[in-house]
Amino acid sequence: MKVNWCSFPKFVIIVWIISIGTVSYLSLIPQVEFPFYFRWSDKLYHFLAYFWLSVLPFFGFASAKKALAWALFMILLGVGLEFAQGFVPGRLFSIWDMIANSLGVSAGIFCGMSIKTGRR
Repeated sequence: MKVNWCSFPKFVIIVWIISIGTVSYLSLIPQVEFPFYFRWSDKLYHFLAYFWLSVLPFFGFASAKKALAWALFMILLGVGLEFAQGFVPGRLFSIWDMIANSLGVSAGIFCGMSIKTGRR
């Protein structure tokens, strides 16, 4: 039995857009203090943020193809923001952040597609 995960798509899309704005803002301010710090914690935060940004389209768009396209676009967003960080005082460009972003997107797509198509 397929579950209709799009029973509240407008709300999900609004949350997704706000989330994109929040991630973009936090990526471009001079310095961000992490609530919990440990080795590689910033990579975990990158992974989780981009997981969130890529899984939400699967709940907001009825079409799996459209959701996948928007989720894949989050890789470009992450790459673009990472390059932009190179111009922000106190921030550095990091290939490792881009990898964490891309892994988060990949995991989000895997989970989103699994849920959308009813696979377990």
